[in-house]
Amino acid sequence: MKNLGSDNLKRLRQLHSELGTLNAANYDIASKCNLRCEGCLFFEGDEYHGHSDSRSELEWDKFFESEARRGVNLAYLAGAEPSLVPERIRSAQRHISNGIIFTNGIIRLPDDINYRIHISSWGTDETGMALRAGNILSKALNNYKNDPRAVCIFTISALNIDNIIPMAQMAESHGLPLTFSYFSPTTRYIEKIQRNEGNDKSYFRISNAEKNLVMSEEDFSHARGEIQKAINRFPNTIRYSLAYDSWVTSKNPYNIDPITGIANDCGVRLTKQLHFHIDHEKSDGKCCSSNIDCRQCRAYAMGLTTYLSKLREKFRNPEDLSDWIEVREMWAGLFLNRK
Repeated sequence: MKNLGSDNLKRLRQLHSELGTLNAANYDIASKCNLRCEGCLFFEGDEYHGHSDSRSELEWDKFFESEARRGVNLAYLAGAEPSLVPERIRSAQRHISNGIIFTNGIIRLPDDINYRIHISSWGTDETGMALRAGNILSKALNNYKNDPRAVCIFTISALNIDNIIPMAQMAESHGLPLTFSYFSPTTRYIEKIQRNEGNDKSYFRISNAEKNLVMSEEDFSHARGEIQKAINRFPNTIRYSLAYDSWVTSKNPYNIDPITGIANDCGVRLTKQLHFHIDHEKSDGKCCSSNIDCRQCRAYAMGLTTYLSKLREKFRNPEDLSDWIEVREMWAGLFLNRK
């Protein structure tokens, strides 16, 4: 153990002591949205079909109470758009101590909701407007300016890499930390591109076989360079690990089952994080975002969970362990309300 470095082991023990045991679960709490994002992970697929939004507020409260009894102490709240159903967030908060809300930020969540708030951004200019069918970024950032609950998540795609520095500037000017995700296409989105389908008025408005959101190896390299520049220019704003970036943008970050197409080593599955649909039915799918094609999944919440599930193999050398600890510390800052 000495060759791992005493500082590493000290940091590791401190992290385990601070964070304790976290048992997470994923919940779709809304089946409607006020945006139409290109290639939407929720609507550009079939997973949400057959699950009606008919549970009463009392049933939601009882549901989260039972989840807490099951040992859940970290709730990932998503769906379509969770801010449209604040009472359901309050129900979760009454029973589950830690939580993250994935929101587009158009509607500001009331101050009595103290879960971590992750505000998604898809671009700072006309590209972002086109990808989300609306100019909402300034409103979202103003809603949460200097709000200690909030974090900006910039979803990088092949069409908005040049927005990374401007996004960092906007986040800093609004007193908000910024981290990064990568667009992860759904199976349906990929099929539409491959078949060169015509555009619609919903979630495939601007994409085609020649111009779409899917990242190439060159795109990942370009994005990493821009992220490095952002880290250098805005060190107090950016919350990101280039070690994690190198892993998640590698050619094959996941071990894919050749028959099912499912990632055998997805951290969400390995850590047994259950996913529940809007009707409280437990998903029998592959993960919390079942519409995503595992072969191209680089979404940040799932990616970080997978990276952090690899602690045992990171013990092989001090540098890998130090990188893992850095990512764990970053994750804690992004996903938990640490005092």
